[in-house]
Amino acid sequence: MASELEPLLFGLIISLVLGVFAFRKEALSKTGTLAAVLLGVTVFVLGGPAWFATLAVFFLTGVFLTSFRAKEKQDVVREFAKGGLRDFWQVLANGGIAGLLALAWSYYKEPLVFYAFLGVIATITADTWATELGILQKGKPRLITTWQPVPVGTSGAVSSMGLGIAFAGGLLIGLAAVVFLKIAGSPLLYSQDLLRAGAPIAIIAAFSGLAGAAFDSLLGATVQAMYYCTRCKRETEKTLHNCGEKTQAIRGFKWFDNDIVNLASSMFGALTAAALYLLWF
Repeated sequence: MASELEPLLFGLIISLVLGVFAFRKEALSKTGTLAAVLLGVTVFVLGGPAWFATLAVFFLTGVFLTSFRAKEKQDVVREFAKGGLRDFWQVLANGGIAGLLALAWSYYKEPLVFYAFLGVIATITADTWATELGILQKGKPRLITTWQPVPVGTSGAVSSMGLGIAFAGGLLIGLAAVVFLKIAGSPLLYSQDLLRAGAPIAIIAAFSGLAGAAFDSLLGATVQAMYYCTRCKRETEKTLHNCGEKTQAIRGFKWFDNDIVNLASSMFGALTAAALYLLWF
């Protein structure tokens, strides 16, 4: 009984430490911290230490990038529906699918499940990196649907720098997963040759992360609910602007908010990684 409780207690302690750290860094709200702890424990207990460590790479880099040059990003971040502080639903929208895949892994030890998990983490990392660093760029990005220049921070906007950052974020997750799987002695590394065994993991993570982040931008440019403040002449995700003016809907569906966009893009990243796995092997 004691041995069965050890993973739960260990996962809880590590998740609490990381959650409190993110809360103190103002990256998570109180409810977001709760969701992050629950997700961390789920992934640690059901997926294992290597899965949890891969998730932790996303978590820690996301916290760092959220606080990186925060004052310079403040004006753009204020237009996001919930600002830079992630709440319960934002955490679940990003990582909920990863938790479900960890649950699936506990019943079906199929590599396809792991690669789908990898695609989720790669996507949310790629999207977070591209968002947090992309809004610092000086030039104007382009709307993914029309390729017209738009203001920095516009939902659906992409740039060569942002896409490169997204690819790098996904690649880091793949490389981190290879290292953690090697340390854990996982059979998912089918060969003793680390380069041969790790190449598909790193490459699939990089491309599924990029695909998921691009899909996020596509949804942001088409179906995500977006509004416009006639007083400030600014596009926003908010129905009531920061100035107090009620905004006007300009595109998308009112129920399709940023949380749903994140959920859909993480699912797309999972499916992309699973498809690439099937093509590779």
